[in-house]
Amino acid sequence: MWRYMLEHEAFLTAALDSGEKTNLEQLREYHRTRIKFAQHERLIHLLVTLAFALFFLLSVFLAMLVEKTGTLLLSLLFLALLVPYIIYYYRLENSVQKWYRIYDHIEERLRNMPGAL
Repeated sequence: MWRYMLEHEAFLTAALDSGEKTNLEQLREYHRTRIKFAQHERLIHLLVTLAFALFFLLSVFLAMLVEKTGTLLLSLLFLALLVPYIIYYYRLENSVQKWYRIYDHIEERLRNMPGAL
């Protein structure tokens, strides 16, 4: 997903920076669709991240109550899975917010075009 997002940003940057006449309305709609995909991905990964955080906390509490090595290992396993999910979600969230700014830039260019309302 990260590579997909970087490729999309590169495409947008090239389209906006090129000297060619770009159809900004089509570009805006294309980008809006990609934002919707990313928002869905973000929601799903938020739920997964929250689930793993909950599992981690429950396993820590279980490890404190039972005081067995297996429950501590379970806690470490959930932590090992939780950290990459947090990093991934952080990058995904920041990318989507960057895409919002790009969308706003496209909107601004559309408003500043001759003949725009």
